[in-house]
Amino acid sequence: MKSILCITVVLLAANVTAAEHPTAGKWITDLQGQTLNDPQSSGFTWRHDEIIHLGDNSAAVEMRNKLLRINPQTAALNAPPLQITVAEDVLNGCFGELFSKYPDFEALTWDRQNDTVFVSVTEDSSFVSLSAECKARYGETNSTDYPTLLVKIETDKALSRAEITAVRPVQFPKAANVGNFPNDGIEGLAFDKAGNLYLGLEQNAENTPMIFKVAYDDTFWQQDTYVKVQDTGFALPVPDNKDHPINDLEYLPSPKAGHPGYLVAVARNDDQLWILDISQQQAPFVQQMAYYAPTPADSSCPAYEKMVQTAVEGVTVHGNTLYLVNDAWKKHYPDNIQCPDNAAHFKKFAPLMFTSPVNPAWFVPR
Repeated sequence: MKSILCITVVLLAANVTAAEHPTAGKWITDLQGQTLNDPQSSGFTWRHDEIIHLGDNSAAVEMRNKLLRINPQTAALNAPPLQITVAEDVLNGCFGELFSKYPDFEALTWDRQNDTVFVSVTEDSSFVSLSAECKARYGETNSTDYPTLLVKIETDKALSRAEITAVRPVQFPKAANVGNFPNDGIEGLAFDKAGNLYLGLEQNAENTPMIFKVAYDDTFWQQDTYVKVQDTGFALPVPDNKDHPINDLEYLPSPKAGHPGYLVAVARNDDQLWILDISQQQAPFVQQMAYYAPTPADSSCPAYEKMVQTAVEGVTVHGNTLYLVNDAWKKHYPDNIQCPDNAAHFKKFAPLMFTSPVNPAWFVPR
């Protein structure tokens, strides 16, 4: 029988760290049972018993501006990719040039007050520029020249249509020292149960990840002003001056009544999950991960091969299970090729979906 050896969990002091947790992935497949061609997974969220996926603008052209509906049990698509359209009001507004092309979407979540609304965020928009008039209105980002944009995607419950109907630029606090780095922007979005939207910054000018928040209510999209986010001041498990970026966020309810819950942050460069106590009563918990790709059942290769370059960029939670997806980093993804029977998947930058149980140790005060 194909299996992965269990690894004993060892807990360390301070930023509590769990030893390597192995998890086996499933190749995400289309309606014909074929692995996906280069969708560049960046957004991942649970909605109506399926997982919704959104890729960034480095994806293959046929995968850009598409929502994918994924069966969480099989990792197969439930429907053909759904094209995201753009409302005329958006196309005629300050950010119309960007949305007439391929925005660099980097996260996906859904509005907890309205499950027919998804929220995404753009990152690298350096290939377009604002008009002088729009620059005067939205040029004080305290970050990049072209603003980070929060994006409202309206759908119907059946998810037969999806349209961008509103966009708002983000203004960061000056003290955050976010820096003008178009490709080191917001990579994670998560709603808590108190009406807060959290934004995970990949890293600032000091190579330090940060988490911001803003109040979100039913008037949020009725405004066209800046979204003025606040630094949460969350303690993050960054032990040195190397790159430890946040590449996605998700909310994890606490099993304890009255507790505000946790954020799960993906640190893709480290193959880690960070469990962050919103109340800041517990030290961050670092879950070290080890990701394995399956080989075909009829292959002479071992049942699984440990990935040397995974680059997980999406996480979502349902019940007691975390679902994760990797963004195939083109420069290094072929480094994973070990079994010849998996070579074609890695060469086409096909992603995998991984599952991991919620670990009770994450909730133990230390």
